[in-house]
Amino acid sequence: MRILFARHGESEANLQKIISNRDLHHPLTDKGISQASALAERLSNSFQVKTIWSSPILRAKETAEIVAKKLELPLKISPALREFDCGMLEGRTDPEAWNAYRKLVRAWDEDQAYKQRILPDGESFNDLKTRFVPFINGLFESSRALSGDILLITHGGLLYQMLPLVVSNIDRAYTKANRLGNCDFFITQPHEGKLVHINNI
Repeated sequence: MRILFARHGESEANLQKIISNRDLHHPLTDKGISQASALAERLSNSFQVKTIWSSPILRAKETAEIVAKKLELPLKISPALREFDCGMLEGRTDPEAWNAYRKLVRAWDEDQAYKQRILPDGESFNDLKTRFVPFINGLFESSRALSGDILLITHGGLLYQMLPLVVSNIDRAYTKANRLGNCDFFITQPHEGKLVHINNI
């Protein structure tokens, strides 16, 4: 059993540089649709995916639907896989908003200010940890004895922050140096009771 963490395909939010981590309507671009189709083809050739989970955000869900159709598998949705909520920055494209976004990420990365968030209702690092880590740990524990691979389609920012908390042999420096592009994925498998990263195939 392997757990594959994949980023969604290119979306309109990516092109327009919109902070869009809630339920705003920013679908995949034509390029994103092609990327999702290529991901599905690669998975069908090299893996034995038996379960697909997706973030409920549109760009991830559309990516997952394309893959699920190709692999003839049902699709499960979990809010644990959402990108982190940016509060009042959601829907904005202006430089001030993006500077605030980058300032928040730096606070998490450099100052370990894990309670910091975009007020009034954005998510903190601790909020992400509270929803993501138990979901992955539960998935790992319930699936260790199963054959076949699990695919999770989610978001680059979430994976950058959270993968070091659930994968034992990587750290934040690794995810910073190896950011996932659209429809790239990160391969893990169980080893000695932990989830470990293995070289991409």
